[in-house]
Amino acid sequence: MERPPSDPHHSRLQEILHLPPLPAVAYQLLREVTSEDVDIRRLTGLIEQDPGLAARIVGIANSAYFARQREIHQVEDAITRVLGLNIVRGLAIGIALSKPFDVSACPEFELSRYWYRAFVSANLANALGPHLELETDLRECLFLAGLVHNLGQLVLVHAFPSRMADVFRQKQANPGESLLTLESQVLAMTEMQAGTLIGKRWKLPRCVTHTIQYRHEPNLAGRYELAVQTVAICSRAAEALYDDPDQAQLQLDDFGDHPSALTQEMLDDIMHKARHNDAQYRALAESIGTQEPPA
Repeated sequence: MERPPSDPHHSRLQEILHLPPLPAVAYQLLREVTSEDVDIRRLTGLIEQDPGLAARIVGIANSAYFARQREIHQVEDAITRVLGLNIVRGLAIGIALSKPFDVSACPEFELSRYWYRAFVSANLANALGPHLELETDLRECLFLAGLVHNLGQLVLVHAFPSRMADVFRQKQANPGESLLTLESQVLAMTEMQAGTLIGKRWKLPRCVTHTIQYRHEPNLAGRYELAVQTVAICSRAAEALYDDPDQAQLQLDDFGDHPSALTQEMLDDIMHKARHNDAQYRALAESIGTQEPPA
């Protein structure tokens, strides 16, 4: 990996890459969210091992968008009565993995947009999984891969807030310019490189690190190619959905000649459901985007 242009910035990145391993509860959550058979009580127990995580999830369940007449006090109630299993598993792992990163020094970074894209990508990929000819471990990994496929952006914003602010300003001034190209010009590295490094440091599942590393070149991902390609397609659809829900779509041609049971009608139905849930995704992204100081 190329070094950033200045030694102080390189030292800052090295500091991040030498973060302590993820807490045991985070690894347990990773195993839980990649299982097709997620157990509510087991997930509740894991979340409650981290009081801060439990408090945030209960707080989101009681937020203005989700609030019910009766206030929620327990994680299990947040799952069963308000948020649902998919939302809570996404929240839990998203909060756990993002805890070390402080992006507050870069106001140009839209944290709520980041989380919207993460949640929508994860849920679209999860909905597509049963219709794709994927081995079980890859199908189970789609949700997590969709959720953290852009983790490297958090790494770079945390490590180099002023330089990433410059990247975002240049992107806004030149919408047609690739964000990766701008990152490479300003930082001599990209979010894909940074995300892959932290993913390997944290021993994330290989399907996840391959998704982070190869989402712009799925053909280089070996046996993970279709899973990586699926998340990349979902990420683009999520970005489009954020900007203009009426224009966002999934196209059968995007999946190439990979064997699957997908039809255009299925894809249209999946996108219709995503549009229907748009307000919910925005509320979640706004809630989780109200960042607490890193641990």
